[in-house]
Order: sequence, then C-alpha cells, then structure tokens
Amino acid sequence: MELNRLTITFILETLFTGKIQHFKDEIGSTNNWASQELKATKVIEGTVYRVANQTNGKGQRGRVWSSERNVNILSSFVFYPTFIKSENQFVLVQLVSLAIKDLLSNHVIDTVKIKWPNDIYINHMKIAGVLIESTMKGSYLASSIWGIGLNVNQRLFENAPNATSLILETGRGFNLEMILSELSFHLEKRYLQVKKNLNSLNQEYGDSLYRKEEICDFELGNEIHQLVVKGVDESGQIMLEDTFGRVNTYGLHQARMVI
Repeated sequence: MELNRLTITFILETLFTGKIQHFKDEIGSTNNWASQELKATKVIEGTVYRVANQTNGKGQRGRVWSSERNVNILSSFVFYPTFIKSENQFVLVQLVSLAIKDLLSNHVIDTVKIKWPNDIYINHMKIAGVLIESTMKGSYLASSIWGIGLNVNQRLFENAPNATSLILETGRGFNLEMILSELSFHLEKRYLQVKKNLNSLNQEYGDSLYRKEEICDFELGNEIHQLVVKGVDESGQIMLEDTFGRVNTYGLHQARMVI
C-alpha cells in the first residue's frame, strides 16, 4: 500500500490528456478500438484506450507491433486537431515523436533519436513506435488517433532483435501508471505548443533524426543506395543526399532505411 501511495504522489497533472482512461485486458488493436468508439459516440479529447495485451497491434507499412502482456504501454489517444490543415498533418508525427523523446530523455542517459518518420531509438535499438490515423472535414483535420507502443518492462524480444526497453536501458523496472502519466503530460505539452505555433517543432524534430548527416543504406524500389539523411521537408518527406551532392525527397512508401 505504501508503494501505491508513493506512486500516486508522482503522477503528473494534465489539463485533459489521460484524464479519461478505458482499459481492457486484451484486444486486437487499440487504434481500432478508439476508431470504433469515435464512430459510436463523442469521445472527450485526450481520452486514452489501453490494453494489457494487444493481439493485432498495427505499425507502419502494415507491420505488426508485438508485445508481452502487461509489461509495456499499448495505448491510443484521441485528439481533435481541427486547427491543422490536412496538408500540414505531419506536425502530429513531430509532436508525438518528440513527446515520447521527452519522456525517455528523463530516464535514460543515452541520446534518444527519431528514426524517420516516427520510430524512437536508443543506441540503434527501437524502443517505441507510433501510428497516427486521422479523419478530415474539408481541408482540415477532424479527429486523430495516436497509437503508441512503448517498451517499458519487457526484457526479451525473440522476434525483434533490434528492440530495447526502459528496463534494459536503465536496469530498473517502472510503474506503468507513472509512465502513462508522463506520456500524457508530454503529449499535452507538445500539443498545446503546436496549437500556439504550428511550425515550432520543425527544427527540433530535424535535429533529433536518427543517423542525420550519416551515410546510410536506403531501399529505393528494389535497389539499395547509400544516401545521407539531411532532414525532412514541410510535408514530412525525408531529404536524402546522394553521392553527387543532389538532395531528393521521398515519401514513406518510397524509401526505407536498411538497418
């Protein structure tokens, strides 16, 4: 009981994010769950849907996000960024990725990086992934679901050799409620920052890119090319420099970093 009391003491306060939580022991996908709720009712902004075990977690490029039961953060947050035009929606990727980076930087010594567009890495190992799914109304966003998978207390990753977790990086376990509280706090902070200044994250996101200014192998179509990561443009496309010094931009399905 004493541990629980102390845990609650360190819960970070937010204005609205994470105030309402829905939890299930097991479900296919938290993003699908949140999407179904949005269609059925008016979900309060900042509501989070959480599970202990996700049987069909979704990742980028159709990949599956796998996790052990009850040791990680498997969640989806609902927001209404109606002030953002559809052409500027990459800012959501920036704010969620940087919010996770903010959280992790409070606990780990090593530098936290963002592997374009929204995988979070520590020491060349993946610790978190993001999947953002939004709806539109006219030229503006109507609603947005931020699916976040964060490895917290998992020690073994049999099917993901390049994965890591907070417990592996720090040598200590974490209370999931505390981590969710921190995540909610940083998401809200970044969200309000963007609401005040839409372009305020561009420089910070670019500076946080994994292997920026390094020569990396990228798969372009069916070929592997050695390219240098230079940054991202306003639409979120990655800027890559070839051996002739030419910089070209590529979308999510056009270029993939080979690790």
